[in-house]
Amino acid sequence: MTAPVASCEVAIIGAGPAGATLAYELLQGGLKPLILDKAVFPRIKVCAGGLTIKALKLLPPDLGPVLENEIRRVQLSFNLGRAFTKASQQPLLYTVSRQRFDAFLVERVRQAGGEFGDGERLEKIMAGPGDSSTLVTSRRLITARVVVGADGARSIVARCAGLQPVDFWHLGLQMEVPRNLMGESASGFTRTIYLDMGTMADGYAWVFPRGEVLLIGVGGALPQGPQLKRYHARLLSHLGLGEQSFPLAAHLVPHRVTPRPIMKGRVLLVGDAAGLADFWTGEGIFSALHSARLAARQILRFFRGETGALSDYQARVDREITPELTASYQFSKLFNYIGPLAFRCLERYDYPWEVFCRVMRGDRSFGEIKKRFRPDILFCKLLVKSARNRPIA
Repeated sequence: MTAPVASCEVAIIGAGPAGATLAYELLQGGLKPLILDKAVFPRIKVCAGGLTIKALKLLPPDLGPVLENEIRRVQLSFNLGRAFTKASQQPLLYTVSRQRFDAFLVERVRQAGGEFGDGERLEKIMAGPGDSSTLVTSRRLITARVVVGADGARSIVARCAGLQPVDFWHLGLQMEVPRNLMGESASGFTRTIYLDMGTMADGYAWVFPRGEVLLIGVGGALPQGPQLKRYHARLLSHLGLGEQSFPLAAHLVPHRVTPRPIMKGRVLLVGDAAGLADFWTGEGIFSALHSARLAARQILRFFRGETGALSDYQARVDREITPELTASYQFSKLFNYIGPLAFRCLERYDYPWEVFCRVMRGDRSFGEIKKRFRPDILFCKLLVKSARNRPIA
């Protein structure tokens, strides 16, 4: 039996935030991409679900119904020790259910006239007629002039194109625990997330509130898997939960901190497929949205006949995104050496907290901080008592 054959200008593999945003931007520019995902939507996605303010600025204004918890406070501990809380007068991030959030973005694509094939798995990519590619999926053959991999950390598009964009891998382990199991202490997570650092090199733990559940997880370097499981058990004990029988879900977080290739010919990678998650925080939605917008701009220029438009995509990523990811990696490594001192400064002084708030809101970047990272400037800043971002009631 002959497989059905379809053709399109742009095939986007993966319908997460990067893929859905790219599809919508191309539709607005007059192209009609085909977007595929191996999962049937709405689908469950393992993720802490933190949506930073800087990411929110790249999203549609009618996202409100999808947002769950507004976060203004961060409770911090070092090596699961004594915790302290810092707060902001303005929201730092919102928590979302990735199932609802991703479905919202895909529905926006559908309403704009996009074609979406969920439950359709990409199997391989072959050379097609001319400069096009032929995609073999679980349902059909698709010929596309441009192919974009938005299919996450284990990108099959990257493998098919022979691309290896990732420098480092983190492993995240996360459990969803009903709020009511926390008893009275659950109220401490109103508008508040919890972060623990310093327990293991390049590792961290988190508690994010999302509706009636708490997302309790740990992350660290991929080879530290057994240590991460022990860390998670310690975290549960620290929170007064003891052993829990809820599923412990794992997810990979890819990090590209050097200019490794993220495109080959007319095949491009965006978001996690390109390794664009922040090394220190593990946050990947902002870079997914940013890279999708950059890719859309270059693809539209390509279809308008501009020579070299596609090849400019990686140059733009390396100019606008990579320096921030590299700076985040460098600050993370520095924190491994001065962790206890950094926590004492963060607890005692306003300036480090102000900087953190600005980064979360997109008003300051790690790259900008790196440029100003001079001892004389830092010393003066620490001595100045600022009234901004004081704890709120």
